[in-house]
Amino acid sequence: MTMKLKQLFVALFATSVLFVSCSKDDVFEPIEQTSVVTPESSTVSPQGGINQRMSTSTTVSTPKAYIFIEPKSKYNMVSSYLKTVPKSPSFPLPFIGWFGVNGNAWKYNFLNYVDMPHWYDGRLPSVIETEIPQTDVIDNYNQLIKAYTFKTVKIPKNTAVGLTQISILIPVSQMGNDTKRLRTVYTYEKNPITGALITNGSVSGWTYTMDGTYYSVLFNYQGNRIPKGLYRLYISSALRVNLTSTKDYYLRGNSVVNSN
Repeated sequence: MTMKLKQLFVALFATSVLFVSCSKDDVFEPIEQTSVVTPESSTVSPQGGINQRMSTSTTVSTPKAYIFIEPKSKYNMVSSYLKTVPKSPSFPLPFIGWFGVNGNAWKYNFLNYVDMPHWYDGRLPSVIETEIPQTDVIDNYNQLIKAYTFKTVKIPKNTAVGLTQISILIPVSQMGNDTKRLRTVYTYEKNPITGALITNGSVSGWTYTMDGTYYSVLFNYQGNRIPKGLYRLYISSALRVNLTSTKDYYLRGNSVVNSN
């Protein structure tokens, strides 16, 4: 009888130890998984928005240069919309596009322009994305692209017709950790059928110098249209070009300078 009680006690003790061990070490606790949603691919059409398929990935895609093409013919629509959105408390006057009278409103409210839905729903030309190489490369248009400038983009005929203002937003992370500034861009036109370069006498292309007043300002973008982060704006009042229904227009980065 004593032996049976002793065996029973040993069996109960072993069972309790096993139970405690399992409850302490072998219970599965799910680990929260985090991921970053990044564009898997995008296509740009002359009058359409950027069509994106989204995928879940832990790798953030390389930031691009973002090129905005604002036709003067769309001024009333652009201005009307930008007057309706919230303004910076520091400067409550709206930035109303490049063909309006803005004063310093662009310094405080330009990011409303970036988020304007008209770029993405077909009412304005699509925002064009292009890569910023970190070393000298030859791009798909057989153009030499200097480090920290941007690869050639094609603005097809009929993207817009008439006077347009081109502006370029570039993340500081792609400019030598903000040690470089885009100084000039280069443009040229081609016949869309023959591919022949269009010349005006001896001139076959044009160089535009970016205005330091604009790229001296740092923008902290936290919206959802382009990747979040710090950006600088590159623009020139001379970069108002007449786009047509008969010519393809090409634009690329040309040179950089060291920041002061």
